Amino acid sequence: MVVGYTYYQNHSSQLKAQALARLQEAASRVEAKDKDKDKDQAPTNTVVGPVVSPLADLMAKADGSQTTSDEPTRPWKAHPNDHISPSPVGTGGAIVHKTFTVTSAAQFLFEIPPHAASPQLHGTYHSFPKNSVVQSNVQSADETGDIDLLLMNDQQYTDFLSGRPADLVYSVDSSHDQDVSLGLPATQDQPVRYYLVFRTNPNNPGKKVVQADFRVDF
Repeated sequence: MVVGYTYYQNHSSQLKAQALARLQEAASRVEAKDKDKDKDQAPTNTVVGPVVSPLADLMAKADGSQTTSDEPTRPWKAHPNDHISPSPVGTGGAIVHKTFTVTSAAQFLFEIPPHAASPQLHGTYHSFPKNSVVQSNVQSADETGDIDLLLMNDQQYTDFLSGRPADLVYSVDSSHDQDVSLGLPATQDQPVRYYLVFRTNPNNPGKKVVQADFRVDF
């Protein structure tokens, strides 16, 4: 009995060792197969495109471009209207405030500064024939004193000096007594120049004396 028990104990230990070795070998084979499978499924070349946020994509589409997640984001360019700068609201200045003689034409340059939201031109003038007696408190009712008033920008004034027909920002029919109140276009990031021109009418030639008082407000 002792011999049989000893044989059983030794043979049982050998069986357990063999079974454990078989389990370890099977586990190694399964692990090796999993590694080979992962290696076959892994991409060889993975290209990751630039990440574009929804806000950047929306801004690009609003600007007319076709930005997608596979395209680089284009730099955004500011428009002059987007530029924030102090506005000259509440300021202004005199353009002309005097009496002068017009033989053919007399011009006065003035400038609207950048970012002027609602510039306004205000003024009045009275004109007389050169040989009449002019008093500051007397208004001429004689049509022989009529004169033209023209308002031009830079390009229009250049055409005017060259004798070419030109469009006008504003004009007043020939008159000897006129009040003017005019709104001008808003400016962006650059100043805009204008010319206020007093001109004798070809149908009413001769020197004229003009009393003028004009200013511009921003």
